[in-house]
Amino acid sequence: MAFHALRRLLSVVSVLLAVGGCAAGSVPPGRDAEAPRPAIASSHAAPTWLPGDLWVYEWTSGKESGTKTVEVLGVREASNARYYVLRIGDVEHYYTDGLHWAAAVRDGKVEARMAPAQAWFQWPLVSGARWSGQSRFEHREGVVTHHDRFTVVGPESVEVPAGRYQAMKLTRETDRRDGDEYWYAPDVRWYVRWVGRRADTAFDERLREYRAAPRPR
Repeated sequence: MAFHALRRLLSVVSVLLAVGGCAAGSVPPGRDAEAPRPAIASSHAAPTWLPGDLWVYEWTSGKESGTKTVEVLGVREASNARYYVLRIGDVEHYYTDGLHWAAAVRDGKVEARMAPAQAWFQWPLVSGARWSGQSRFEHREGVVTHHDRFTVVGPESVEVPAGRYQAMKLTRETDRRDGDEYWYAPDVRWYVRWVGRRADTAFDERLREYRAAPRPR
């Protein structure tokens, strides 16, 4: 998700998400953009992720660029809670059922965590919905308290290397020099584009490929 300034875990959990998977590599090309695809799930409920679900993103940050691969490994129980575990590079990321980021684990050790988990989504995603949250971001360099404000801007059609998608645009505002815009597409069960800034560093991620694990019929 690689960004030199971001590698120092600058004050936000999304740094780990954005940086951890910025491993350059060869990936199959995305499909050509055509007509908008029908949604496979409603934005009124959190999607269900299955082991094998995989997303490949193209990212840029200043003069740098690369790819990021995110894969669902499975579901684990921790502290009497259920988490999705995703692999991004050599880091495992823990998400709640509502897609709230909770922790990053490398080689079996917690590298960073957010308490409570950071609420990037609140379901259902309804235009105009707003929520806020306060969390402690704990990592090896210290502890930072986050005061985040989220807004569902509304539906937008978004074109990325993987194609054109119908998405819901959301924003995150903070009291720091951080901010995010991201587009959740039910068709891929996650975001298809993410534009963010950490201090003087801006980045842009666009979906290049999505592979869904087989769903039970």
